Amino acid sequence: MKTLKTILVTAGGTAGHTLPALELSNELVKRNYKVIFITDTRMFAFVNKNNKYKDIKVLCFHGRGLYKNKYFKNIKSIVLLILAILQSFRVIYFYRPLLAYGFGGGITIPPLWICNLFKIPIILHEGNMIVGKANKFLSTYAKVLTTFFPRMEGNIHKNVQKKCVGMPVRSSIEDIYKNKYIIKNNELIKILITGGSLGAEVMATKVAKALSCFPKDLLNKIFIIQQVRKENIIYVKNLYDNASIQYKLESYIENFSECLNWCHLIICRSGAGTIAENLISGKPSIMIPLPTSSDNHQMKNALMIKDMGAGWIVSDNELSDQKQLIIKLKHIIFNKPILYEAAKLAKKNAIIGSSVYLADIGQKLIKGNN
Repeated sequence: MKTLKTILVTAGGTAGHTLPALELSNELVKRNYKVIFITDTRMFAFVNKNNKYKDIKVLCFHGRGLYKNKYFKNIKSIVLLILAILQSFRVIYFYRPLLAYGFGGGITIPPLWICNLFKIPIILHEGNMIVGKANKFLSTYAKVLTTFFPRMEGNIHKNVQKKCVGMPVRSSIEDIYKNKYIIKNNELIKILITGGSLGAEVMATKVAKALSCFPKDLLNKIFIIQQVRKENIIYVKNLYDNASIQYKLESYIENFSECLNWCHLIICRSGAGTIAENLISGKPSIMIPLPTSSDNHQMKNALMIKDMGAGWIVSDNELSDQKQLIIKLKHIIFNKPILYEAAKLAKKNAIIGSSVYLADIGQKLIKGNN
């Protein structure tokens, strides 16, 4: 029986890092590579139990970043870092991968640093407008830094080659690209509201409240599917029931691709994965950047989409002023010409087939190394 050649893929334990890395991993499996996937404790259980990734060897490393002025926590972080380095050496020595990919996050540093010691070529992928700390450090050792956006902020090593390849997304979302954006006459405006993997408090306490305060003649013109934290479901349900809005609430949206295909507009955060899915599906977006995102990268991401004309940003001032928020939401939701234009510009700026591009770049590196 022929032994499969091995490629290592590693990503930090957030959906924004991990899900694109897994899409690439599946593409590599299709090309008859054995994929060793390393993540941390936050996403390990999700990946390991998901049948979609059954052909990928998933490993969990216990690591985390350093904390400002948290000395005792940092002692534990350093111990975990040393452990992750030892784990990395063992895994890489045993599997001897031909190539390694890193998708950002602190946990990617130990295995990719060890890969460099073994002279294994490294490809990094940066999903955000601002290069992350891990990728910034690892760019010293990488052959190629691939990006989602055509331009990027942040210092990286001068010798690393940069290529814009877009963002790997699920095939079920890439399938939406071919569908035509249309709002039929007398059709309800279908709004999908998300907020990251666990929902977002602001979508319930600010956005849902603003929507429920629309004038009565507009309330019967919208249908909402909303991801809501379990602790907020009753509150949002009461808001929409009292306003007689048609809605469906989910604590976790299982059939996300179907919901994205269904909607005319998405109200969301502005992580790189979310933005990529919006562009490829051709859906206009109202973005509420996560204010605590590192280096404020979600705001930078959102500004890029706004500049493209594919979406709008809700500012902190607008969130704090309900009257102002209602006016802005009304202006966007019931203005079909600007929704059509934003949908067109979203698709115009989308990159399809990113997993294939990334895999192709890797195969060229492997051939060049042989």
